[in-house]
Amino acid sequence: MPNPYDANFATEPPADLPLSPKVKSLRKAYQDAEQAITSYTQENARYRTMNVARVGQSDRYTSAALEEAKRELKEAEIAAVEAGKPLPEKEKFLAPALAKGDDYNRTVEALKVLAQKAKQEYSDALLSELKTMGLKEAEKAAKARDGWEKAYKAAMDARATLELHASLFSWCVSAGDIDFYPRKDHSQGERLEYWELTEDGRLKFEAAQALDFYDYMVKVEGLIEPDPNPPAPLVEEWVASRVPAQHYSKPYGHEDASYVGEIY
Repeated sequence: MPNPYDANFATEPPADLPLSPKVKSLRKAYQDAEQAITSYTQENARYRTMNVARVGQSDRYTSAALEEAKRELKEAEIAAVEAGKPLPEKEKFLAPALAKGDDYNRTVEALKVLAQKAKQEYSDALLSELKTMGLKEAEKAAKARDGWEKAYKAAMDARATLELHASLFSWCVSAGDIDFYPRKDHSQGERLEYWELTEDGRLKFEAAQALDFYDYMVKVEGLIEPDPNPPAPLVEEWVASRVPAQHYSKPYGHEDASYVGEIY
C-alpha cells in the first residue's frame, strides 16, 4: 500500500470527490492545526529567532524582541554611568526576551508535530476509503456513459431528420432544381444550426443567407422571407446638356491673351 503521507491525493483530493463525514472531520482538524501554526507565528513573530550573520561571518542568532531588549539595556547603561549609579542587571533586560524566544521555538515545534499527526490521520482515513469511493465513481461513470450514448444517438437521429427535411425544402423552393440543402458536405460547415423560421413559417432571410440559398435557387415565392432591408435601386445619373469644363492657359512667359490652350 502506498504511503499516504507522500501521496498528493491523500491531502488534496479533487473538489468534486464526495468525502465521508469522518474524512471531512479529520480534514478540518488538519486544516485547523495548520492554521494554528500560521496564527501563532504571525502573532509572535517578534520572538522568532533568525540568523542575522552576514556572508563570511559566524552565525549570530537573534530576534526582534531580543534586539529591542538590548537597545533598552544600552540606554539604561548609559543613563546609569551618566548618573554615577551601578550598571543595571543584564539579565533583567535580556532574560524575558530570551525566555519568550525559547517558548516560541518550543511552541512552534509542538504545533508542527500536532499538524503532522492530524495530517497523517486525515490521510490514512482518506486512503482507506478510496476503494469504496472509486467503485461508486466507476458506477456513476458507467451510468453517465449510457446516458451520453443515448443522447448522442438521439442527436444523430435528429440531425438526420433535419438534413432530410432541409433537403426536401430545398427541392420545393427550387422547384425541383436541387434536392439537397445548399451547404451539404461543405468543408467549412453546413450551418444547419442557423435554420430558423418567421412567425408565419417561412425561412428567415438571415437564415437563408447563412445557408447559401442564393436568389437563382429560389423559384417558388413565399417560402423564404424577403430581405427586410432591400438595397435602394441604383439610378444612373446622366445629364445630356453637361458641358465639360474648359481650362485656358498661356505658354510660360507668353503675354498674348489670344492664346488658347488645350481643352481638358
